[in-house]
Amino acid sequence: MSVYAGIDHVSKRRHYLREIVPAGPKAADEAEKVMRRLAGQVDERRHPRTNATVNQLLDKHFELVTLERNTLATYVGYADKHIPPLIGSVQVGALDADVFDSFYAELRRCRDHCARKRQVDHRTAAAHECDARCTPHACRPLGASTIRQIHFILSGALKRAVRWRWLGTNPIAQAEPPPAPKPNPQPPTAEEAGRILAAAWTDPDWGALVWLAVVTGVRRGELCGLRWRNADLDGAVLTLNRSIGQRNTETWEKGTKTHQHRRIALDPETVEVLTEHRRRCVDRAAALDVELSADAFVFSLAPDGSTYLRPNSVSERYSDLAGRLGIRTSLHKLRH
Repeated sequence: MSVYAGIDHVSKRRHYLREIVPAGPKAADEAEKVMRRLAGQVDERRHPRTNATVNQLLDKHFELVTLERNTLATYVGYADKHIPPLIGSVQVGALDADVFDSFYAELRRCRDHCARKRQVDHRTAAAHECDARCTPHACRPLGASTIRQIHFILSGALKRAVRWRWLGTNPIAQAEPPPAPKPNPQPPTAEEAGRILAAAWTDPDWGALVWLAVVTGVRRGELCGLRWRNADLDGAVLTLNRSIGQRNTETWEKGTKTHQHRRIALDPETVEVLTEHRRRCVDRAAALDVELSADAFVFSLAPDGSTYLRPNSVSERYSDLAGRLGIRTSLHKLRH
């Protein structure tokens, strides 16, 4: 049975709803029921208005979605790796809870979608001669938090499809993503934090940065984007309204992750640390006949504070420091 359903919003061609009725003695009656059901969907505007695939929907969704640059790049990376190989060619109108449940089950089975074939996990994608580092493939499940992010990507795209009237209802509403994993941050102990701080103070500027991270728990991008005009040392208040983003080698200044301004009260010891750090910055600038303006970055390699530190470099330096002390931790865990 084939019922005309208007013009396809993507291809601009005539769009039909089609369903095959099995042969049999009651095929004619069943075909009549199918025709009435499909025609009813068209009359009530509950039918899918396009033959577009999931891949086509995601392409248009990512063109229009408003996300922070790093977040968008992460979402596109997740989508490109996991969605097209498994359900990218499925028509949007054919999606249902069963498709999503099977999709999530495959991601939980193997993050490489190996389809249970014998494979080898090569040490590199480039041409090479295999050695002991190229091992037999071992399936590893995709993490629950990543599957949930993929679920949210699809949910946002399908909500947009409903608004565009490509779909009458959102099929992902009946799907069940994995539960959110319980957080287990494991920050350094007080003794470990003390050892890290003691080692960091061999470079007073670096020690001031690590101290502020330990005491306030601010994000690394916010530390890099902090300017002296945001540090009210007389009032003992720190205002966080900017951050530094980084993707590979590209960096940029942006708003905070939550897009909200935050004010943090500083204890007397932290005020003393920042006061001494500012004195060093002023003296260093004066020695080179430059001025440290109120708009200068608190932590900078430039004598006038005109440039910011790179977030990845700060994280790597902190990890190297902790590693030399035999402590397994990261800068982000100080937030906890």
